[in-house]
Amino acid sequence: MAEQDHGGRTAGVVLVYQPPEGVIENVDLLLAQVPWVFVVNNSPSHSAEIIDGLRARPRVTVLDQDGNVGVAAGFNAGMRAALTDGFDFVWIFDQDSTVTEGMLPALLRAQSRTDLRAGIVGPALRAAETGNVYDADRGQGSAPIDALISSGALFSRELLEEIGLHDEGLFIDYVDHDISLRASRAGYTNLKVYDTLLDHRFGDSVPASFFGRRVYLSNYSPLRQYYMSRNRVIVARRFGMGRWFRDDVRYGIKAWIKVIFCEKDRPTKIRAFFRGLRDGFRYRDI
Repeated sequence: MAEQDHGGRTAGVVLVYQPPEGVIENVDLLLAQVPWVFVVNNSPSHSAEIIDGLRARPRVTVLDQDGNVGVAAGFNAGMRAALTDGFDFVWIFDQDSTVTEGMLPALLRAQSRTDLRAGIVGPALRAAETGNVYDADRGQGSAPIDALISSGALFSRELLEEIGLHDEGLFIDYVDHDISLRASRAGYTNLKVYDTLLDHRFGDSVPASFFGRRVYLSNYSPLRQYYMSRNRVIVARRFGMGRWFRDDVRYGIKAWIKVIFCEKDRPTKIRAFFRGLRDGFRYRDI
């Protein structure tokens, strides 16, 4: 089927939690590439004006959740709605990402590759704060990758019907690793598409100085540090310590250097990290 027909069969999903005003513009950019967008509202008691603005837009369905149900359950709510409405591809985003022009056609070209069984397909990443493309995201065409971040990722109905949706028990963090590695285990090849870029922010992205060098702090809460620590262990127990784990450890070391030397509330975050390690080893669904 022609690429543009695939685009017509693709629904967008945007997960929001106490969203900033910029999410409205991002949904409009997404609507320029897909026929329908499902906005999953994980904070129904907040940001009523912004949510009402989205609700009033044509070709947008707002799915109010019962409080903050988490990233996994939130994405799943939008994906289920899209599949129920007959869409064959689901393209998901969080509110920290910005859609760029021509992204969907680039992802669909990679998804239609005939030399492999394409799994999850996602764009290369560019730091929204600086405009710099991350070193690991420089390249051409599309290439296999173990794990993609959820935001900007394209899923086919075929894939989701075989491997299932996100693991809601993880709640947040490593949800994307888990579903990516499940796709690989099922014989799919996940692809990073270097011909298109997603502008993305990790956490607060607050600038700071570290030994005279400008860095950006995520400032994740102790709760996020807990889930990152716990879920890293859970996913490693499920899938082993492959290339994804080595890449993740390198990223984690850099992140914790900034936490220890630059961020506030360090003792609480360190305690949350160790509680997460403990609970990751105790997790019993494996």
